[in-house]
Amino acid sequence: MDAASSRGSSSGAASSQLDSLSFALLTSSTPLDARFRALFTLKGLASAQSSLVGAVIEIIGKGFADDSALLKHELAYCLGQIADLRAVSTLESVVRDDKQDIMVRHEAAEALGAISSWQSLPLLKEYAQRPGEDISVVETCELAIHKIEWDHSDEGKKQRAEEAERKKQATEAGAGGHEAFAPIDPAPPLAAKASLSSGQKDAAASSLSSLDPAVYDIVSLRSILTNRDLPLFERYRAMFSLRNAVHACLRASEQTHVREIPPQQARAESRLLRQKAEQAVLALAAGLEKGEKSALFRHEICFVFGELCHRASIKSMLQVLNDSEEHEMVRHEAAEALGGIAEEVGEDEDGEAASAEPGEDELKSVMHALKRWANDATAPRVVRESCVVALDEMAYNNDPSQFQPMDSAPVATAA
Repeated sequence: MDAASSRGSSSGAASSQLDSLSFALLTSSTPLDARFRALFTLKGLASAQSSLVGAVIEIIGKGFADDSALLKHELAYCLGQIADLRAVSTLESVVRDDKQDIMVRHEAAEALGAISSWQSLPLLKEYAQRPGEDISVVETCELAIHKIEWDHSDEGKKQRAEEAERKKQATEAGAGGHEAFAPIDPAPPLAAKASLSSGQKDAAASSLSSLDPAVYDIVSLRSILTNRDLPLFERYRAMFSLRNAVHACLRASEQTHVREIPPQQARAESRLLRQKAEQAVLALAAGLEKGEKSALFRHEICFVFGELCHRASIKSMLQVLNDSEEHEMVRHEAAEALGGIAEEVGEDEDGEAASAEPGEDELKSVMHALKRWANDATAPRVVRESCVVALDEMAYNNDPSQFQPMDSAPVATAA
């Protein structure tokens, strides 16, 4: 087969795949879990093949006519993560559409922040100040404005370039995990703490996205996270720094055994790193305590817990999901976060938890809660549907062979 024929065959195969995925995504009678798999497969194709981005955006855009708020909010999330200017007009129309669910409009505004185009600022400023607008939409627009302005600052350009290079290197090296597939966050992590020496600051780059656990002051970050007098954007930045702290500590813990140090010392260092990771998770959980007025803030913490899948977050997530008085946006995010829970925890030689993964009893509690609310006709639809999707994700994580890949990266649903 010559080169032209090969390209034609490849193009035809891609077109056929897109048609199949489009049908699955846009057909309302398709089970919701299958529609989610189609959506994240489309997102993965757009990430892997730039020539398909336009077609994927067009397909996803058609889904906003659906009646499932949960699905449409995931559509908006994926358009933001694809981060292509061709999605801006669709997302802006969703923000303007008062008939869309608040959760969908919020996600569309957040997606505009992810794409980070100056052209979206007039719309975002309009809705951040719109009289009578829902507070979650207002807060999201404010965050997106700060995000776009920060991205286009000198500091933001430098950090984004550094993160893009790390992601590129991880992808070229065939590495999975956090670097290669890190999502675009609604706020950047905070700058390295002031108490670091200049040398440490240089090592940590300009932000707390370092893989060195030593740069993270968990107590200070928790203080910022829980300070309700601070702008929401700064509290979000502390939130993502705490998330990065968990990643850094757990990665360093896993690497202690390959260092040329005595085994006993390696176990001790590993234990301390796991304890620091758990401390960061519990700091995040403090943001869910009673008195926090922003449902948007609480739901973002649940999203971060979904990224981390750490056993220390399970208790807080179950409390959120089981609270009928909690905002449905927060409960939905808790349900999807719990869906990332999989596998049983092991123990080290001292009988302590050897990883961040849950044990059998914890898994049973998660399954019980998800099944309860998935089948509760009195629960909000978005909560029920989120539990259905979460149960599907748990099944996927425990037996990936039963499904086609959702994405080339670990699935991260919308915040």
